[in-house]
Amino acid sequence: VGDSIAQYNLGTSYKKGSGVDKDFKQALEWYRKSADQGYSLASYAVALCYEKGEGVEKDWQQAVECYRKAAIQGHSGAQYNLGVCYQNGRGIERDVKL
Repeated sequence: VGDSIAQYNLGTSYKKGSGVDKDFKQALEWYRKSADQGYSLASYAVALCYEKGEGVEKDWQQAVECYRKAAIQGHSGAQYNLGVCYQNGRGIERDVKL
């Protein structure tokens, strides 16, 4: 528990190395804490970590799940990226009808 926006901001500081040493694993940990509280921007950030392999091994299936979570919460970037995953069959079966 904690302030989800503050957790997200701390994750971003670790990702960028702003005020702290750059540490993708720490960034992911703080993004997850924020996402677990329903902060859509953090769910999107977790998805990007899985997509890019930042702080974690690349995993398209996990990226899709996190994009889906953020998309359901109304995050437009996640909605777009989830659509691209469906279109290209990354982390999920290709489906251009959606």
